[in-house]
Amino acid sequence: MADSSAVYAFLDDGPHAGETVRIDPEADGKPPREFVLADPDGLPRVYELRGPHHNDEWWIFRLVRGDVAGQDS
Repeated sequence: MADSSAVYAFLDDGPHAGETVRIDPEADGKPPREFVLADPDGLPRVYELRGPHHNDEWWIFRLVRGDVAGQDS
């Protein structure tokens, strides 16, 4: 049986396009507005919530262009 608190991020673009990762939901059970995932070079990248995918556990996230988490522009 699936864990009811599981939230999955479908990555719409970027170096991880088409991949799905499990992420921690907010306290209310909804997906976070954004999360950080390392790209293949090890740089932390921010992905932001775009909307629902095909069920309540899956959500579409898109790479925030030009953003590297923890670095000022």
